[in-house]
This record gives sequence, structure tokens and C-alpha cells, in this order.
Amino acid sequence: MTTELMQEPAVSLEGLCDRLVDLNPQAEMTPQALHQRINPYAVTYLQEVFQLALRQQLEPLCERLPLGALAPFGRVLLEDSTQCRLHEKLADTFKGSGGSASPSAVKIDLIYEVLHHSLLELHLSDGTAADQGRALAIIPHLRAGDLVLRDLVYLTLESLRQIEAQEAWYLSRLSKGVDVYLEADAQAPALALVEHLERYYPDDHVIDLAVYLGHERVPSRLLAYRLPEPVVQERRRKALQEARKKGRELSQEYLDWLSFGFYITNVSQQVWSSRVVGTVYRLRWQVELTFRNWKSLLKINVLKGTRPERIKCIIYGRLITITMLAMISSYASWYAEAHLHRELSLPKLINWLKRKDRLVNAIHDGTLETLLRNLRRALPKLLCKQRRKRRTSRQLIAEYEPYMEDALAA
Repeated sequence: MTTELMQEPAVSLEGLCDRLVDLNPQAEMTPQALHQRINPYAVTYLQEVFQLALRQQLEPLCERLPLGALAPFGRVLLEDSTQCRLHEKLADTFKGSGGSASPSAVKIDLIYEVLHHSLLELHLSDGTAADQGRALAIIPHLRAGDLVLRDLVYLTLESLRQIEAQEAWYLSRLSKGVDVYLEADAQAPALALVEHLERYYPDDHVIDLAVYLGHERVPSRLLAYRLPEPVVQERRRKALQEARKKGRELSQEYLDWLSFGFYITNVSQQVWSSRVVGTVYRLRWQVELTFRNWKSLLKINVLKGTRPERIKCIIYGRLITITMLAMISSYASWYAEAHLHRELSLPKLINWLKRKDRLVNAIHDGTLETLLRNLRRALPKLLCKQRRKRRTSRQLIAEYEPYMEDALAA
């Protein structure tokens, strides 16, 4: 249920029985017998193995490297989620959004620590679970000095308050639905933000304001980046297209809002100048790229079966494999940056580990040290990103480069 599924993610019960005999010749079993053993007890067992693997990979295999604008922070935590479609017969256990989406889906929420390349939490829920419901899930993981980067779907004022109460830091996009005030006075009117910026800062490309958020008046620092016209037009085109699909109309006020990139943070100007905040936020894309690699290379979204227990076993088996991969990629990333001054390519690493069953054999034979030795030899020529003229997000952050508006086109 773990590394064996890397090469054949949609393997049948017959195929699993065949693999089982290869691993243990004494364990001959019919597909029907295996079907009976994939039960709630098997789910609990795999879930506990996954939690054990998660705890073990939290012990860093390597030291962190200072990364320019991120050097003041102990850890940098990213959070995001992805959905995997399931067979409609599973809708009672894993509800989907319905409509044009699947009637059955499972959502995986990831909390990822960037500087050590480690997974802090992977949480499963059905496809209808709102991301805002997970807004406080990151709080128990926090230490003083941590930085939290999340998309606006996780934005709640209570989560911002609790992050600050933990003596940690946050950086998030600002949702249009959040009221913004220039004063802490409860009688002050909410700001018409775009109108205010156009009136008082018509020629500024970056506006940096001390503000208060919501009726609770949570103090924060607001960064508004005026976007280039081609980027604005593309954002409006996508927003209008999405609204038409859902039978909605967009107000002119919302279309004007898309002229800016809005961010909120409690990190001071002394630590981050206004021009570097947008560059740091681009690091959040690493989570989305991680999900893409999991789906395209590890086929985490290929979930064959109509029994909830089988689906849960497959998912936890895949998460165990991903956790082991995270341990290896953590070491590989550190080695590439510390010794080669290069950046690891995660897709190349995953394909290298799958090729010749390298990871499978190392796990089964207990030869992880040999695997890491071969990995170090392969890194310079096979597993690092190619050098290019355009610098990566990590390079920009390491060099403390100012925010580049044209990067938002992506």
C-alpha cells in the first residue's frame, strides 16, 4: 500500500496479491481474502504508521540555510489544500461539491515548513470542507519567531490574532470582504480602499499603510502594489469568465480592486521593506507545485475502488510514501544548496527515485545510506534545476530582491 504503488497506482486486488507474494512468499492470499482484510482496522493501522512517519521526518536531517529575507524567522510555514475526485458511490463518506464538480471528493490540507523542507501536517476531509474551517489548525504547530504564509481562503481575523499571540508572524493576501480602517476608533468609517489609494497615492507603485482590520480592529500592515495594465486586464478577463460560468455579475468596484495586489502582514518595515513583501509571498507557490508533482508523478489522485476503507488505505499508504520522499528531498535540497549552490528539481528527484525501483529497494533492503550516497553523485548533473537567466523565487528572496510586478502575470 506504500512504495509498491508508485509504479502502478491503479493496481487491482489481484495485482496487490501478486506484489504481496513477491515481498513475502509465505503470504499467499486470494483477492477476496485481501478484500476482507482492507477493513477499518487496516485503516487505523495505516493511519498510525503515517503519523509515526510524520513524527520521524520532523527530525531534521540537515541544518537550515539562511535565506535572505527569511533569515530573521525560525521557520516558514506554508498551508494549502488540493482535492482528488472519487467514484460517485463514495459520496456518503466523502461528499463532493456537486454541480459540475464530482459528487464525491477528498481534500488534502498540507502544512509545509520551507526552510527544512518538512511536512508538519497532512489532514484529510471531504470535498465540501471549507478552507477557512482550517484557519486555526496551524496554531498548535507554531513557535515564537515562525512566519506563516497562506492564501486568502485561510484568512480569518481570529487566526491573525492567535498567530500574533504566539509571537509569530504572518503574510497573507487581503480579501475584499474584510473592512479596512485607518484608525482604531470604533466610530471611524470603513475605508473605500481603492478610492482612497487613487485619491492620495495616484503615482505610487507601492503603498504601505498601517491599518486596522474588521470590526475587531486587528492592527496590521497593508501593502498595495499597483499592477501593470496587461496584468490588470488579464485578471479582469479571468474574473469575468469565472463569474459568467456561475451566473453572476461583477461590480465595477470589484473590477477596480483587481488593479492592485493587496497583502497584509505584521512584519515591520525594519525587517521587510515595502518592495520585498510581494517577492516573499511568491514562495507560497511551492505548495501548489508540490501538489502538482504529487498528482502528476506520484498519482496521488488516482484512487481506484468504491469502498471507503480501500480508498482510505490507499490514501494513507500514499501519504506514508510522500513522507518518506519528503525526508529524502529535505536532505537533497540542503546538499544541493549547501555544497553545490544549486536548487533541487523535485520532479527530477521523484523520477530518479522511481526509476529502477531505487526508493522501493532502499526501503525494503534497508539500504538508505547507499541510496543517499548515489543521490549525492547524481545531484550535480541529473537532479538540480538548470541554470537560467531568470532567477527563481528562492534566489530572489535569498538576494533580498525587490518585488517584480511582472511576476504576477503568472
